[in-house]
Amino acid sequence: MTIAFFIVVVLAALALTRLPGAIRGRNPLIAASAVAIALAFALITAPVYEAVDRLLPIVNATDLVAKLLLFTGLLLAGTQVARAYDAPRTQRLVSGWPGVAVFAGLFVVEVVVFVVVDAGARSADLAADLDQPLVRLYSTVATAYPAYVFALLLPHVARGLRSSQTSTRVTSAFLTAGGVLALVRLVLGLVTLVAPGAYPVGQVVSGVAAVLVAVGLATAFFARIARRRHDAAEPAR
Repeated sequence: MTIAFFIVVVLAALALTRLPGAIRGRNPLIAASAVAIALAFALITAPVYEAVDRLLPIVNATDLVAKLLLFTGLLLAGTQVARAYDAPRTQRLVSGWPGVAVFAGLFVVEVVVFVVVDAGARSADLAADLDQPLVRLYSTVATAYPAYVFALLLPHVARGLRSSQTSTRVTSAFLTAGGVLALVRLVLGLVTLVAPGAYPVGQVVSGVAAVLVAVGLATAFFARIARRRHDAAEPAR
């Protein structure tokens, strides 16, 4: 829960600082992705999850909403990162027709499994019913979309590690580490299908990956502001 709150705070702060520019039409994807992912993590914190889920007609529907928000936030963030690294093919695979097909296909699978699962207790990721194979499948499918997005972005982001600009290297380091952990999380999800005991480890990896990505996005944003201020101050010297 502490990790989820930390992610919410970082991304909410990023969204708020981006809001004035987004209103004026400057890089609204950054603000939108930060808001979507922040809401996704806010929903899975226990007090919020319990309160919201009691308002919905279907038990644990809050988890589906959170996953949809997370997928949407990753799609928007992945689009922005691909654009920033001048990777049009990757951008198409994230948010073009191929990317939309993967997004929709995985989420439809989530919905179908959710409908079939017999989950009685309210719990994020249906974790209270992890003894059911379908619940473990539900959890694992959710890790596939982040892994897909980061598998596409990693080759571009990793190149930034060799940049001459410190801010680019730092941003790339956070995003690369987070992306690698997203892939590791998918592997752990697959392991969980046959070994439920791996689930808590996977959740820790998910949390650390999300923190790294959130900090990476925030670092990129504030570094961009610093560069703009520096460039604006140059003519005055």
